[in-house]
Amino acid sequence: MILIKCSNGHENTAGSRFCASCGESLLGTVAGTLPNQGASAPASQAHPVELLPGMQLRNRYIIIRQLGQGGFGKTYLAEDTGRFNEAVVLKELTPNLLGTGAIKKASQLFEREAVTLHKLQHPQIPRFWELFREGKRLFLVQEWVEGETFDALLRKRLQRGECFREGEIVQLLSQLLPVLSYLHRLGVIHSDISPDNIIYRQRDGLPVLIDFGGVKQVALELAGGSESGSFTRLGKSGYAPDEQMRLGIAAPHSDLYALAVTAVVLMTGKTPQELIDPLSMDWLWEKQLKLSPKLQGILNRMLAQQPVERFQSAEEILELLAPNFAPPATQMSYTISAGSRNAANADPAPVNNSGEGGIFSASQVPAEIRGWNWGAFLLPGLWCITNHVWIGLIAWVDITLVTGGLPSLTVAFILGAKGNEWAWRSRRWKSIAAFKAHQRAWAIVAVLIWVLILLAVLLLVFGIVFWGFSAIMGGN
Repeated sequence: MILIKCSNGHENTAGSRFCASCGESLLGTVAGTLPNQGASAPASQAHPVELLPGMQLRNRYIIIRQLGQGGFGKTYLAEDTGRFNEAVVLKELTPNLLGTGAIKKASQLFEREAVTLHKLQHPQIPRFWELFREGKRLFLVQEWVEGETFDALLRKRLQRGECFREGEIVQLLSQLLPVLSYLHRLGVIHSDISPDNIIYRQRDGLPVLIDFGGVKQVALELAGGSESGSFTRLGKSGYAPDEQMRLGIAAPHSDLYALAVTAVVLMTGKTPQELIDPLSMDWLWEKQLKLSPKLQGILNRMLAQQPVERFQSAEEILELLAPNFAPPATQMSYTISAGSRNAANADPAPVNNSGEGGIFSASQVPAEIRGWNWGAFLLPGLWCITNHVWIGLIAWVDITLVTGGLPSLTVAFILGAKGNEWAWRSRRWKSIAAFKAHQRAWAIVAVLIWVLILLAVLLLVFGIVFWGFSAIMGGN
């Protein structure tokens, strides 16, 4: 028999409205409130009473229906009688709580996370209502967003043999990146971006971010870490980058990585595991899609294996999503706009097309690597070897200085001006960041060598002058 206790410790059968000993209101029926579950509740109450439609919590929230269930508890749609019967989401947080000590710790940790949630004031982030405790149960209350997740929308499309189109994804990025920019400026990382954590809001067609990873992290800490018990692991497998899943490291570029995975999943209809090579961990999504060079370049950089090679902020991507490329960030139209059809004619994003065709090819060079190359200018005959720009070997033709070093000087100026473009086209580079690092290293080496040469010349001149002066003085 399931027993419940009043605040005085008197035992009563489940469903009793009033305590048989002292007359205290229990309201434990379906139409009543959640029974009080104190620390001394008997073993028969190890599993909390299920929340059913009509139950009321805190004399305020009336359960309408259950929305879902996960590893950290259940989610309910409820009615807030304290706010003109407004619909809210009520999340029951039960990460394997054991003992009264765990309950106290849970309250402290969730209150800490509630401070973060409370300060988020963005129209595309559900508003945080409050955090409260009923017996051994913790509840988080947030604004209810009427709409469907993008995971649900994708499943509907797949049933019709369709997926999301490029124009729609560009629009989704242009609408979500400002939200991530807002979060990251506040030092908040979502940590769990995926199609089922983005809702297409029915009233205005804007995407809304839900289920922040901070609450899940608190729950994991209470449960004793990750599934292996070694550390707190956040994010969904396939969506979160490797360093987040293995080491628990999350940063703005981690959210951008997960957003890119979400984009390719929505466009291909396949899971991340179907789009990545399990051995090399290289992404294979490009074999599934034919995209404009701009969007392809953006997604490739967002999905780079090394964090340093990814975009480090949402603003960087927004700058590339030019107005003539991205549809206006007002409403998800589910159609490809004219601007999207002309996307291929827009200026290309930094696509890794290095090593294609040699120095005289017509391949586009990323704008951010153009400019003067000091390494090529100062050491043309050496710089050309590692950069595969063999025209630089002309610098060695006139080493006797018969013509005053004119060939070397001419090649130096030509490579100084065109070296970056020719080096990009002449060999395959891992990334733009790797290219820049290589050129920066050559510039540093070149400056050091010339400084040493100048010092050697000065010392030689000084030695000759000193020797001559000594000879004159000795002659006298």
